[in-house]
Amino acid sequence: LRITEYQAAIGLAQLARLEGESVKRHGNAEYLKGKIKGIPGIAPYELSPGVTRAAFHLFPFRYDKAEFHNMPRATFLKALSAEGVPCASGYGPLNKGQYVKQAFSTKNFRRMYAPADLDYAAWLERTRCPENDRLCEEAVWLSQNLLLAEKADMDDIADAIAKVHANAGKLAKA
Repeated sequence: LRITEYQAAIGLAQLARLEGESVKRHGNAEYLKGKIKGIPGIAPYELSPGVTRAAFHLFPFRYDKAEFHNMPRATFLKALSAEGVPCASGYGPLNKGQYVKQAFSTKNFRRMYAPADLDYAAWLERTRCPENDRLCEEAVWLSQNLLLAEKADMDDIADAIAKVHANAGKLAKA
């Protein structure tokens, strides 16, 4: 794809901010991780060995509903949002998307693949990803713009997660 000269000019101007924002997002992510890792049912990201800095376009963590009185993740997300922390559930299992099933029945797909390769049920069985499915049920995402805030804001996010945990029994019943 080609971008316009105007878009390129904006992109070039933004590059000057990239290093500083990357450093700040990484620092705030590490700080927030330290604040929430002790909350039962919250498992923050782990960087692979040797990674010295991540871009953090998202701040991911896992939510274990068993530690929150079996409160559904959707309720956790709603409660966290009510505390002023915008959050999302992340991706669903991409191999199970409706668009994949539809692709198997398209004229071009049928022309490109042998009949034996067009068995959708068999394909689903071959592409099972149970750990990914589990992650898709547990993931919570905070957007990168939150990581550009100040340390006090990271404290507020951690406090909001702790507050939701402390009130999980009431929230699960509601």
